[in-house]
Amino acid sequence: MTVDLRHPLTEGMNNLMTWRNRYSKIEYPEKVVLNIFYRKYTTEFMMPELLSCFNNNVKWPDFNNGYRELKTKYGETAVNKTNGVLLELLKQTERQIGNTSYSIFQPLISAAKAGDKPKLEEIEYAYLYYFLTDESILLWAAFGGTGINKIDAIGKLSGLILETEDILNYGQIEEILGRFCAAAYLNDNYKALPPNV
Repeated sequence: MTVDLRHPLTEGMNNLMTWRNRYSKIEYPEKVVLNIFYRKYTTEFMMPELLSCFNNNVKWPDFNNGYRELKTKYGETAVNKTNGVLLELLKQTERQIGNTSYSIFQPLISAAKAGDKPKLEEIEYAYLYYFLTDESILLWAAFGGTGINKIDAIGKLSGLILETEDILNYGQIEEILGRFCAAAYLNDNYKALPPNV
């Protein structure tokens, strides 16, 4: 694995600790899941722009400029598109966003609210996994804006040469970068938070 996700992992862990301190034990599991989908919908809304980074034109002088530009755009998209509609979108519990849906998390939220610590850790791990995956997608698109193709950009992040069909949507790139970047990184670096007492 090539990509260093140390900073996003630290940011994700800090977010979880902030929310643990801000919300009651009853509120916390649902707030974490809400934030998973806040990020996922924002990434979904940005997919046309992220995919357009792979048009064989150089969009920015280097990878770092592209990454900064995409992070700025991500923040704007979160505020302007996701923020006002997220709760309404989550009412469509079966709607697939990437490769998951809110309905999958509902039993975990209920169990965690009832004090099931392994289910709470499952929610926290899912938050970190999707956080790192969505961050990897931004990194992938930043490479695309330097003029390289989708497969080579995956190789830059994962260190792997993959054969895959053309990547046309969020679910496809989420599956690849989730498996070969986020999950691989968490496998080597994840440490559960102490119990939420």
